[in-house]
Amino acid sequence: MKKPLNHKIAYLLSLGIMAKLLVDTSFQLFNPFLTIIAAGVGMSAVSLGGLVGIRSILGLSAPLIGTMADRMGYRKVMQVSLVITGAGLIICGFSKQPAVFAAGIILTGVGQAGFTPNLHAHVSSKLPYKKRAMGIGILEYSWALAGMIGLLGTGLLIEAFSWRSPFVVLGISLIISSLLFTSLPESTLRKVKKNYLPMGRRITEFLKLGGNARSAWGALTVQCLVIFSIMHLMIIHGGWLVDEYNLSPAVLGTVALIMGFTDLSASVSVSIFVDRIGKKKSVAIGLTGMIVGFILLPLVNLTLIMAVVGLIIPRTFFEFAIVSNIALVSEQVPEERGKIMSLNSAAGLLGITSASALGPVNYYNLGINGLSLISLAAAGIALIVLLFIVKDH
Repeated sequence: MKKPLNHKIAYLLSLGIMAKLLVDTSFQLFNPFLTIIAAGVGMSAVSLGGLVGIRSILGLSAPLIGTMADRMGYRKVMQVSLVITGAGLIICGFSKQPAVFAAGIILTGVGQAGFTPNLHAHVSSKLPYKKRAMGIGILEYSWALAGMIGLLGTGLLIEAFSWRSPFVVLGISLIISSLLFTSLPESTLRKVKKNYLPMGRRITEFLKLGGNARSAWGALTVQCLVIFSIMHLMIIHGGWLVDEYNLSPAVLGTVALIMGFTDLSASVSVSIFVDRIGKKKSVAIGLTGMIVGFILLPLVNLTLIMAVVGLIIPRTFFEFAIVSNIALVSEQVPEERGKIMSLNSAAGLLGITSASALGPVNYYNLGINGLSLISLAAAGIALIVLLFIVKDH
């Protein structure tokens, strides 16, 4: 019985990595190419950064989607989410007006909010906690591969055709990948009694996280701050490298490839070591490395190679911290895993929303030194919350 289950887990992880690679590429593509896409759409980099922030706000619908998935099944919700994301990307690719492009971005935000947290919840439900970091770490190879393959391919497509081509290619690929999820068995549904409480009471009940609420909310806060700290820098790092080192789209894609390799090394490390080290301790190690990286970044902004190395340090430790924290969150409220993982996604997207809106503005007003200082403060607060509030289970 154990062997077939392992085969099923391996198939689920393989299919999840493939689809999540596409989703993560569509999510990350604005980071190195924000200024290029903004020029193509007819917007400023600050305006497009704000629009990316609005996309992230829609991720706050993730807890509602996660609760639906607990009742309807993860597979069905993941398939619908992939189709919605793909449709939004295709609309972006064929848009002629900024308003139409914005509508496409909004659709991608809804789809992305529904896919990743439910994939995490589904995988978590199939693995014991002692192997959870291994499974999620393997699944998160997709984030690194998105930087290695997805963003490099995006840069080449932009240079060969136009800024529109990556949106269309990714959109069609996501819709096709949704069909492959039909081969997965549906997840076990959780029976829930009908709730006739007033809306305000429903929200209050929904936000209750049981006896471990303090630790759970602490872990969610860490998620928000960790993602804010790195995205505050990464949302405009392409514009910074273009401004100071005059890089082309293809070279930006190559930089993304290099950072993707470091992301992959961090994810592999999580899958191998975190279950042995401990989830909370691993998050602390990642946050400490990020803090060191943010301190060093302004000091090494002397040549392109040194600047890229300066980006790699906090980015690598971020990947180690965030994947470890996903595993840590997954057992905070195990009886409602779909809800807690979706709340985790919403917390991260709240961090991305504020970072996307503030990053470009702070860069143009404060430069790379100001960006690093603000990111450093966020990572420092996250480390304090982790050490004094969050429990490992």
